[in-house]
Amino acid sequence: MKSKFADCLEKAKSNENESSISDAEKTLLNEEEARHVFSRVKAGLLTIQQWNENAVLSSYEVFDEKGNELADKGLHVGDFIRIWLKGSGKYDWVKITDVFDREDEFVITVKPTFDPTDENLDKNLTSHFLTDEATNNFCLSRDYKTVKFYIIGLDEKRNTQQTENALETVRNLAVNLSTYLGIQNGEWEKFAHHFLESAAEIERENTLKK
Repeated sequence: MKSKFADCLEKAKSNENESSISDAEKTLLNEEEARHVFSRVKAGLLTIQQWNENAVLSSYEVFDEKGNELADKGLHVGDFIRIWLKGSGKYDWVKITDVFDREDEFVITVKPTFDPTDENLDKNLTSHFLTDEATNNFCLSRDYKTVKFYIIGLDEKRNTQQTENALETVRNLAVNLSTYLGIQNGEWEKFAHHFLESAAEIERENTLKK
């Protein structure tokens, strides 16, 4: 079966003007340690609390399609994530559209979407800086002793037509696309790095206790 991670990376490199790549890698002492770190990061990516703990400029909350905040904070296909990126001017919304889970490879895909908490709900409008053609792919993989975590953005186009309200349209028009993506990509680099480093640190502590 073709690697989804490799497929996303190939698409990003073939269309660099509408793609972004943020990445972090960690080489561990041995394959067993790498397996444990991979599993720990994978579990963390399915828990919104871990997203918040590893973020720097962002905060995240998870909701269902009816706009109810989900108490268990777990992440599943169909869930909505509300994102606050410092300096962005408003919340952005994405929906989890796919979770690809194979041995030594794990990918969560999200797409810009409508705001399910909006009182005047219109599912045809997209409450995000980017259009609903875009995807963000959180790609985790393990190759022997090395664990890689990439966040790959595809089809990234600024949304100025199908926004939730006039304020959002003004925000999207006023902010330069490269500026927005630059802030976001810098945040994703830190996000990926923190996930790997915190998982590796816990693994080292567990090893010392044995």
